[in-house]
Amino acid sequence: MKRIKPLLLLITVIFCIDYYKVSAQVYTGGSIGVHYDKVLYIDVAPLLGYRVGILDAGISPFYSYREYRTRPSSYAYGNRIFMQLTFMPNVFIHGEFEASNVATSEIGPDGRRVRKWITGLPVGGGYRYNLTERTQAYGMILYDIMLDAESPVRNPIVRGGVVYSF
Repeated sequence: MKRIKPLLLLITVIFCIDYYKVSAQVYTGGSIGVHYDKVLYIDVAPLLGYRVGILDAGISPFYSYREYRTRPSSYAYGNRIFMQLTFMPNVFIHGEFEASNVATSEIGPDGRRVRKWITGLPVGGGYRYNLTERTQAYGMILYDIMLDAESPVRNPIVRGGVVYSF
């Protein structure tokens, strides 16, 4: 009996989507972020998203590189889970949860910098511009409300990218 309930729920959701003609689409693309303030910061992140009406959700693994003038460069990698709500044509609010693996300032017993996982919660807004029927360029400005001292990013975070809808 316990296995039937999830199956019934799935069938009900599929029926409702079909009945109400909710248009949903999968899209992919990526973003590039560049910041320079005494430190060069570059962030590259492919993404996979799903749009239902005015709500988007998706995942975006990333790799970032940070180059300093006075100390060795460093890199970070991790993942972002994001949601967007379009409240006006092509204008959206954006929120994400980010987990990053970063090199800290602490030196380990092997003489290398210790790495640790940190989290962030960037929020903000952006604008989409239709390039073609299925391709959009976007830009957004975010502010990490949980900015960790070891985080490679600094506020504000400016990102831009391109997505393609299937």
